[in-house]
Amino acid sequence: MPSNDDILDIAAAAFADKGYEGARVDEIAKDANVNKATLYYRIGGKEALYGAVLERIFSTKVAALHKMLDSIDDAEQRVRAFTSILIGGDHPEYFSAIMLREIADGGRNLPDNVLPLMGRTVGALEKTLTEGVAQGRFKPVNPFLVHMMLVGACTLYSTTGPIRCRVGALAPKGSSLNMQMTINDAANAIADMLLGGVGAVPTPRET
Repeated sequence: MPSNDDILDIAAAAFADKGYEGARVDEIAKDANVNKATLYYRIGGKEALYGAVLERIFSTKVAALHKMLDSIDDAEQRVRAFTSILIGGDHPEYFSAIMLREIADGGRNLPDNVLPLMGRTVGALEKTLTEGVAQGRFKPVNPFLVHMMLVGACTLYSTTGPIRCRVGALAPKGSSLNMQMTINDAANAIADMLLGGVGAVPTPRET
C-alpha cells in the first residue's frame, strides 16, 4: 500500500503536467495503485489533494529557510542558501510548473492554508536583506520585489529545460545558449546576479 507521500508525489506530477483543472483524481488514484475511495478517505478530493501537495512543498522550504536563518550569519551566504532552497528540493520542476500555472491564473486555485507559508518565505528573505543592510553589505531594496525576481528566475530555469536544449542545438558552438547548467549551478549564478544588484561584491566560491 503506497504511503500518503507516495500519493502526493504522483499528484504533484499530475498537477505540474496538467494543471489543477486538467488533473483527474481517478487517474492519480490509478497511478498510485489505490482506489478512488481510499484516496478520498486518506487525503480527500482534488482540492484537498492539491492543497496537501502545495502545503508539503512550502512547509519543507519554510523549515529549510528557518534552519538556514538559525545556522548562517553572513548575509551573502544566506542569499545563496535562500536561492538554493527556492530552486531546489525534490522534483523542483513540479514546484516550478505548478507555480507558473498559478501565476498565469492569478492564483485562482491556491488554497488559503498555503498563503501564510508563502508569506513566511518572503519573510525569511526580508530578514536576510534587512540584516545585510545592517551589516553594511546590502543597499535597501524592496524584499517582495526581490522575491518575485528570484521566483521568476528560478521557476523559469527549472521548467524551460526542453526549450533551452532546442534553442541551444541551433546556436553557434561556444554560445551561452547551448550551455546547460545544473540546478545548483543555476542557483549560484542567479544568486551572483542578485548580490550584484543589492550592492554586495560576491566572494569567490571554492571549486
